[in-house]
Amino acid sequence: MAQPTNNPSRALLLAAALLTAATCGALAYRVPFGIPGQWVWRQNQLALQLAPAGWAAFALILLVWFVSRPDWWENQRPPARAAMLFLLILVAFGLQVGLLNATGLPWVTPGAVIASPVATTYYSVALDVRDPVTWIASYADQMRALPYHARTHPPGFVLLFIALRRICEAAFPHPPQILTTIAESYRVFGIGPTPTDAAAAIAGAFLFALIGALSLWPFYLLARRFMSADAALCAVLLMAAMPALLLFGASSDEVVLTLTILVIYLSYLAYQCHSERSEESRRSSPLILSALAGLGLVLAIALFFTLGVLILIAWLALWVIIGVARSADRGAAVRRALASIAAAAVGFLAFYLVLYLALGYHPIAVAREGLFAHRGVTTVEAARSYWAWLIMDPVELIVFAGLPLVAAAFWSWRGIARDPESARLRAFLLAWFIAVVLLDLSGTVRGEVGRIWLFLLWPAALAAGPRLASLPRRSFVISVLIALQVWQAILMRGYLTLYDVF
Repeated sequence: MAQPTNNPSRALLLAAALLTAATCGALAYRVPFGIPGQWVWRQNQLALQLAPAGWAAFALILLVWFVSRPDWWENQRPPARAAMLFLLILVAFGLQVGLLNATGLPWVTPGAVIASPVATTYYSVALDVRDPVTWIASYADQMRALPYHARTHPPGFVLLFIALRRICEAAFPHPPQILTTIAESYRVFGIGPTPTDAAAAIAGAFLFALIGALSLWPFYLLARRFMSADAALCAVLLMAAMPALLLFGASSDEVVLTLTILVIYLSYLAYQCHSERSEESRRSSPLILSALAGLGLVLAIALFFTLGVLILIAWLALWVIIGVARSADRGAAVRRALASIAAAAVGFLAFYLVLYLALGYHPIAVAREGLFAHRGVTTVEAARSYWAWLIMDPVELIVFAGLPLVAAAFWSWRGIARDPESARLRAFLLAWFIAVVLLDLSGTVRGEVGRIWLFLLWPAALAAGPRLASLPRRSFVISVLIALQVWQAILMRGYLTLYDVF
């Protein structure tokens, strides 16, 4: 990519700083974030304990500066890069934990987020399941009687909490007094957890955060397929400081984020099916077939947790269509695409066939009930207007993705648009953009976009990577951007109640 001229990073840093300062001012003056009367992120009224998060933020910024120094990353061997990525994951996880413990009682509040039937209902539903096999077999018939979250999605997260409860029962045959005390405090939510159930709630919160932090690994591998090692590094560093990733550590959406990135990465391993390099495709056919079968399997697992990733199928379809349109031999590209879909369908159908034979699970009936229930809750019970949220949803997406990150993505777009080597990245980002626009136009999500669309925010970091990597002072620029993003996340955690537990 061509080297930038006239130090354009000054404009980027100025724009990022002004946007972050505007966010600070809006939060400080209690400007409603949302649409009053329909959905607004409530103001935080609790005391803050931000010191642990502050130290984790300092460690993240220091790590970002160290690894982004010119010529450092590209000269490292794969084991050294892997070690630094692992360290980045640990630091991001530490920052998530610090922000989770910023209000209320440390190490207790994260479990309260899970235990609260207001924040999520998967845990409370899991407490009432005595026979998981029978429950799964009749799940489609029970859905309408379940609380909101469980009513609108497949049973994956409920089963996850059942598994966590059983693991904690085995790990704590004689629970300590602290778990008994915590279990009693969770009874305020109208549930009756045992001490080991309370341990499962706390473990679930930190497990979700860890899984979300682990998304950085497949994200880097995917970015590396699109761009140079240095550009991929810049992208993953921005991703690590994405406010939504840091703020929603106890949310099940972190799991969906990781599964989504893994699906996209496996899709790219088979992307050669849509390229014109047929000889390379033939040499890589075993890898392509394995990736496609794995893609179908992971996509099936993701849909077992949430129906929201149905948009991922549309996203992948758009990506394939764009790839076919760019091919010189469209007939051959269509045939390869159909063969790829067939291979992916094998892994997808195998997963649900096993579930049907082993547990009597009916995925089509569950999807029908869940989509119907979601539509009713969004448009009838919540009574949120279509046109207002058509505008507000993209605003929330930009804010929770991180204003410095989005500024960097827009700043980098001209270079990506002109660079011949970024053709595949352009196609991917175009498919992503169209999918997000279609999702917004559908009106199926109205509010809480920062959390619900967490699995769709990360491509903005990909867009920013290539041009940032070409900067002569990139370690300084990226460190400042990361500092601004982390500051935005801490401000939002301090001023907003991100988890409604009552």
